[in-house]
Amino acid sequence: MKILLVTYWGLTNMGGIWTYMKQLADKLNEYGHEVTLMGSRAEDHTLYLLDQGTFFDKKTLYNVLLPQLDKDRFPHLHLEHGIFSFELGRYVFEGGAAVLGLEKYDVIHAQDPISAYALRRIMKVRKPLVSSFHGALAYESYFEYKGLEPALTRKEYEKRAIWRYFRRLEGMGVRSSDLILVSSDWIARLVNRQDAGEAPIRILPYGIDVKQYDAKAALPAPLKFGDGLKVIMYAGRLEYIKGVHVLIAALAILQHSRQDWVCAISGIGSLTEELQAQVLDQGMQGRVFFTGKMDNIPAALTAADIYVQPSLQDTQPFSVTEAQLAGIAPVVAGTAGMPEMVQQGVTGFVVPAEDSMALAVQLEQLLQDDELRLRTGKQARSWAEHNRTLDGMAAGTLKAYHEALSMQHGQSSYPAPRRFNKGEGRIRLPQAFHPADILEHMPPDRPLAHALREGLPQDYCIPDAQMALKE
Repeated sequence: MKILLVTYWGLTNMGGIWTYMKQLADKLNEYGHEVTLMGSRAEDHTLYLLDQGTFFDKKTLYNVLLPQLDKDRFPHLHLEHGIFSFELGRYVFEGGAAVLGLEKYDVIHAQDPISAYALRRIMKVRKPLVSSFHGALAYESYFEYKGLEPALTRKEYEKRAIWRYFRRLEGMGVRSSDLILVSSDWIARLVNRQDAGEAPIRILPYGIDVKQYDAKAALPAPLKFGDGLKVIMYAGRLEYIKGVHVLIAALAILQHSRQDWVCAISGIGSLTEELQAQVLDQGMQGRVFFTGKMDNIPAALTAADIYVQPSLQDTQPFSVTEAQLAGIAPVVAGTAGMPEMVQQGVTGFVVPAEDSMALAVQLEQLLQDDELRLRTGKQARSWAEHNRTLDGMAAGTLKAYHEALSMQHGQSSYPAPRRFNKGEGRIRLPQAFHPADILEHMPPDRPLAHALREGLPQDYCIPDAQMALKE
């Protein structure tokens, strides 16, 4: 089977999504399938096929489309900067994916609602489309904005056009999919709210290659601290949604009652300097260490005693499972899909999200009770070994692919979904255009015009009428 795994986002720099795609691709290749990965590379503004040396330079199409999408003709694109940025980025992605080609694959597996909808829009020949929803785009966007506007409430944010835009985009991704994979009950409930129609939803938790994990963990630990100090650890992106500021606030409370610990914060992100300043303000510069990005988290976890995942929203972080495999019962925030990953007091601990005092209390309990840490850590390892295997995830994913193929050939009890009303997909905005029409009048770009004319459907046009919000 020829399979395309594709994401709208950066391919190798998106943490959990990259881990999921790489592990799944390796395992499916091991089973004898031919798997290709498609994604973006920010450094050179390309959309590319990993390990194939094939790429699409997005800059030319971006620069051509930018002046065509002006406010006078298409005011809906300019309700907010974020809407314009995402729509233009999606059109460039659609053009690039069409040039790179979809026809040779038996199944396409999108990793987000943006790529799911984009790929369905550009298919000239219908292909089975399985979509994994790894998060909730609209809700995540709220936390991104809240990071910039601390006083912003959810109620206020939901009045903005950008919220409605992301909700519609998620809904279009759902409706474009033949079958949807999610890792938790929490995300399944969100997808159901998006009017999934006939598309079956399958809950399939993420898995990890335990043998590979153990081999990495056996290498020398990259973290070393003084004897007698217990190590608290976090590994992940340093972004507002990850809640690292909540962890630092909890540590500031903890330091008043115990001094027998240090904390290692591993990762990079836009809030690195802000979080470092927070540590300095609390006088914890000799106790909280920013390690940067570490390539071997399993080995780093061998030096840790406690692992914390304080995210404001997270579906099923790989880092939580990695902590469990390290024999650490993780402390997770009680939000989104994380509480489904642990059994309270048995394989992990749940504290209220954004509650630094509750987190500090839980950390103090674990620091003072060695027997509790060791017992729950052993139970966490056993649970992860039996419930989070890569073989189980790969087998479940292959089953989903075969289901989608059966729908395509009319051999399933589920019909091949076409979740658009009759004629809906052909709605066209006044002055909308096919990008090849613009490029054909620009001599240096005529080869790209030809490639887009060949790759995109004849009735493809931009801006996309389905995403035209009213003020």
